[in-house]
Amino acid sequence: MDNLIAVLKGERHPGLYKLETLISTATLATLSQEHNARLFCLDGTKSTSKADFLQAIADAMFFPRHFGHNWDALEDCLTDLDWLNGDRFILLYEQPDLFAQTEPSEWLVALDILRSTVAYWSTKKRTLSVLFQGSSTALVGLESL
Repeated sequence: MDNLIAVLKGERHPGLYKLETLISTATLATLSQEHNARLFCLDGTKSTSKADFLQAIADAMFFPRHFGHNWDALEDCLTDLDWLNGDRFILLYEQPDLFAQTEPSEWLVALDILRSTVAYWSTKKRTLSVLFQGSSTALVGLESL
């Protein structure tokens, strides 16, 4: 739990993390708010395709209407975020395994974009970390919290 709190406080380097700490979304939202981090929740149970994933992340992060629903547009929106208040953002991606299993090549593209976006924001005043909650083999290699 200490490592999770450190991410929420901005004391741990932003990154992509596998969330293994047993914590409810409501509790995570409360902790995020207490530590001045803004939490966005992406429900992966509704994402079986690239199109589903793009819509889910657009909904979760309140993307502008002009979002083009393609990989380039996703990267553009994720490296902008001007429409959002705050300096520390946490994206909780619940149950990513469905997308990872049904479209593995598209999942790898999404993961690469999320990774590059986190790296981009780590050099700025604002930060973004992505927490993956689930037991997918697609999360192998990610640091656990």
